[in-house]
Amino acid sequence: MTKTRLNFAPHEPLARGFSQMGCLMSTVLGPQQGVIWNAVGTGKPESLTDAGVIARRVTEVAGDCENIGAMIVRQGAMTMHERFLDGASLTGTLAAALLEGAGKLIAAGQNAMLLRRGIEHGVKAACAKLRADAFPADTQKILEHVAHTAIRDPELAAVLSEMFDLLGSTGAYVVEEYAAPLIDRAYVEGGRWSARPFSRDLMPPGGADLTLENPLIFVSDDKIERVDQIRAVIEIAVQMPEKPPLVIFARDLSGEALKVLTINHMRGAFTAAGVLLLSSGDALREDLEDVSLITGSTLASQATGTAPQGARPAWLGRARQVIVGRDTVTIISGAGERAVTARRVSELRTRIRGIREPNDQWERLRLRVARLSGGLGILKVGALTFQERDLKKALAKKAVRMLETVLEGGVLPGGGSAYLNAIPAVEAARDEGDAGVMLVARALRAPLLQLVHNHGGVTPSVVLHDILQMGGDAGFDVTTGKIGSMREARILDSAPILCAALETAASAAIMAMTTDVVIAGN
Repeated sequence: MTKTRLNFAPHEPLARGFSQMGCLMSTVLGPQQGVIWNAVGTGKPESLTDAGVIARRVTEVAGDCENIGAMIVRQGAMTMHERFLDGASLTGTLAAALLEGAGKLIAAGQNAMLLRRGIEHGVKAACAKLRADAFPADTQKILEHVAHTAIRDPELAAVLSEMFDLLGSTGAYVVEEYAAPLIDRAYVEGGRWSARPFSRDLMPPGGADLTLENPLIFVSDDKIERVDQIRAVIEIAVQMPEKPPLVIFARDLSGEALKVLTINHMRGAFTAAGVLLLSSGDALREDLEDVSLITGSTLASQATGTAPQGARPAWLGRARQVIVGRDTVTIISGAGERAVTARRVSELRTRIRGIREPNDQWERLRLRVARLSGGLGILKVGALTFQERDLKKALAKKAVRMLETVLEGGVLPGGGSAYLNAIPAVEAARDEGDAGVMLVARALRAPLLQLVHNHGGVTPSVVLHDILQMGGDAGFDVTTGKIGSMREARILDSAPILCAALETAASAAIMAMTTDVVIAGN
């Protein structure tokens, strides 16, 4: 039988667990991070070098209160990893530093709630300074430096910086596996959807893609089964002097309607393609609306009084090219009105900003924006082994997310420099909650000290003193073990990730230091 046990003085054991998990995270901070061996059950111990993986794999520490403290840090680290695929180790380092300082003050008689207000005020001042100091990632070289700082893979960094420089923040970026052992990229001008042809009889022999030049495009949200539903569209196509190809997007195309379309296509009366988008439910409706918007066609639907059988020439859209493949369809240079499309993109961007944490809906909205904006970049990742390929894919996805953030919020000098430069702004805000504000100021030194510690061979406090004396964008280059200008060393960080890591760390530390009771079951 499970017994419930209450602990009314959890601060010390909870802080121990919090510190243990924070120390694990900080051990892997920077490019010369340590290695953690995790003994899972009775199996072979596993080597962990990524804080996001540590947060997923190290699920428990000894002691009930200690375990809850560790879980608070885990949750913050996992939130950062899910949101940015980066920043988990930075979050753990900052959180441990904040709670360590808060614990000493609380033990000396400070009120935890007053400390909380001071920490929140200090974090707000620090993030305001970070955002003010950020400079735009407006050249390919800056993008390449940011990517290289994040993943330490020169080839991937160079290719991704080219893609982001070309497509910018409105593009969509997809990482795909590649059969050959190399890195390549492809660009799609327009939108691409997961799709399949309604009939293989409408496709060229041998599995080749069907490429249609300047086609007419008809889009319907209805299931098209009867001949009368498609007759008007076919008559419009065959009566046009240039006999353009016809592409039909529909919720379903089957029965006699599909048979008539296929027979006319095979007899050479006109070239046709029927395309089924592979989304479902509301997502399918949205995709059909987007196709209609891009091509300048009317979305035919019985429910809106625009039934397919009443089709008119003005309902059909155009595009420079439509490419129908076995599992995708690509629309290039659609004839939709740019002003209307721009309004839809603006609406979608507003919805994206309203989603606090990235999720499936967030990803889908971003992809819709990219399709409507007309740019899709495909990074093809190959390697000699499956393990190497999977590692490169993971690094590529991390770099993609990093570059997306810097296009939105700018970049800052790395090597601990940006946080150190924010300390004066935090100290200037200490009128409100002096102790808590100063906690934040001291915690901002922790990432630099940890980077130096992980590098080894030099004294962290001495390095910190020298960097503070130099000022500017001085920081610690972990790869060389030298102090210098981070811009000149090409070490750059994402401003949004630095802000988010500090905010997430503060939230975790506040949660731990304001906990009065822990309920545990034995």
